[in-house]
Amino acid sequence: MNATTTLTKDEVGILLTAATHAPSIHNTQPWRFEIRGPVIDVLLDRKRTLPAADPAGRAARIGIGAAVLNIRVAAAMLGHESSIAPDPDPHHPEVVARIFLADRTTPAPPLARLYGELRRRHTYRGPMLDQIIAARVLERLDEAARAERAILHWLDAGEASRLGELLRRVDDTELHDEDRLHERLRWIGGDRSGDGIPESALGPVPARAAFVRDLSAGFDSPHRSQTVFEQRPALAVLCTPQEDTAAWLRAGMALERVLLVGTSYDVTASFLNQVLEHSTPRAAVRELVGGRLWPQMVMRIGYPAHPGHESSRRDWRESFDQWF
Repeated sequence: MNATTTLTKDEVGILLTAATHAPSIHNTQPWRFEIRGPVIDVLLDRKRTLPAADPAGRAARIGIGAAVLNIRVAAAMLGHESSIAPDPDPHHPEVVARIFLADRTTPAPPLARLYGELRRRHTYRGPMLDQIIAARVLERLDEAARAERAILHWLDAGEASRLGELLRRVDDTELHDEDRLHERLRWIGGDRSGDGIPESALGPVPARAAFVRDLSAGFDSPHRSQTVFEQRPALAVLCTPQEDTAAWLRAGMALERVLLVGTSYDVTASFLNQVLEHSTPRAAVRELVGGRLWPQMVMRIGYPAHPGHESSRRDWRESFDQWF
């Protein structure tokens, strides 16, 4: 696309609506956008970060990476190849990623195949069916991660058991962490529209120990039912070879690509990232996956036993700063 070419208002709406469907920690949606011709800057919105749970901004950048992948998918649907520059301007560190759109091509780029999954994908926090994920589907998920320079490490039974021990310790610690509890109250529970996670999307309360994160633990959530969750879910740790801000962005793109490919096979996921929000447990997870890769996301993956409830998203115009 010529540098003087501008996107139409309809194209901007398609691209940024796609971005808003990305997952982010506590559905904070920590991004803003600026557009100049065929170039889209994705900025960190510091008002939507979590100082207690995510002091380094790692999770926020992963969420931004997921939004970047969604823009690339929508751009492909419109016929544009795209390229990414992480942290493109040292004088403006709030610009996390710069997306360059090429001229339209025919046929549409391969990422376009995932466009139909953008609105279908959502985090599912209920129990999974007792159904093994087919080997060919696991291979497609692995390929999706590798396409964005990340690796999915699938946990065996022994590794899952050790992860369960880490989760129980972290969950107990967080029940006594007032800073984190107060931070969650801003974003989780109750009736919400636009951002955060409403009570209806939290899923049922686990009736016994399970591989599921109860985001309302520590405060009242009176309308949720209780249920027994599966005891042996498929668990995967999304890892990157490096550990820096560019790797976090790449992890987000890999995460969303994995989730969209999974959605195309009716596979869904929820997250167990509390073990990565504390330095010592995260180091333990790193050892769990071999000690050479950096764990960025922990996922519980499977086929949902019940319909899930989505968290709402802000209108794209609320996160759109400038258009040149």
